[in-house]
Amino acid sequence: MDEQDDMNKRVCLIAGVIAPLLFGSTVTAQGAWSYEPTPTSPYTSTPVPEGPESSMDERSSMDPGLMGSFTLGVPVFMDADRSVVRPGVDLDFMGGVDIGYAVFGLGLGAMWTPIEYNDISGGAGYGRQPMTRLYLAPELRVQVPNKSRLLPYLGVTFDANWWRVQSTEINCGFYYCRVHAVFLFTPGMTAKLGFGVRVSTGALIEIGFKYSLSGPGSFFNEREQWVTPYIGMMFR
Repeated sequence: MDEQDDMNKRVCLIAGVIAPLLFGSTVTAQGAWSYEPTPTSPYTSTPVPEGPESSMDERSSMDPGLMGSFTLGVPVFMDADRSVVRPGVDLDFMGGVDIGYAVFGLGLGAMWTPIEYNDISGGAGYGRQPMTRLYLAPELRVQVPNKSRLLPYLGVTFDANWWRVQSTEINCGFYYCRVHAVFLFTPGMTAKLGFGVRVSTGALIEIGFKYSLSGPGSFFNEREQWVTPYIGMMFR
């Protein structure tokens, strides 16, 4: 009987030790299997590294590329009778390669200067007739690219000019009194000083002033010069 009691006590002691262990294992297993997986997204959440910010104005002002412009100006001859040689209209187109600090371009244009023949002795009846200038002008432009909306520049052109006036029977001794209305050549050059104001990506309002000089060539009796304020649009 004593041996049986001892056996029962041992069984109870072992059971008392094993039961907590089994209970703890069961709870741990339930916790492990009750884990809810995190919902996955079909899209990656890896952040995209951002590079240094660069404004559109900076890129369009400083990067190389092509450029073009057209301007409308008012030419005024400096050494002429203002009552006869009136302020006119100058229409200029230019395109070129923009390398940032310089532009290599080619311009072409047309200029019309009104000649008031009624104010010339013996010119009554001819009225006001245009003196026409057609020109081709390779251009070198130096500019200052920057991060602002303002783009200043200085340009020089070498001009091939062709001039024509109305044929008249007036003998006044000046270049605008000719018997034959044909285009005649003169060489010349022009200096430009201006700036562009950015109004949108790649587009600028262009404002400037140019001084032009022409040799006598086949048209003038002596060197002639004129100034032209202008305004237009530039595209880069």
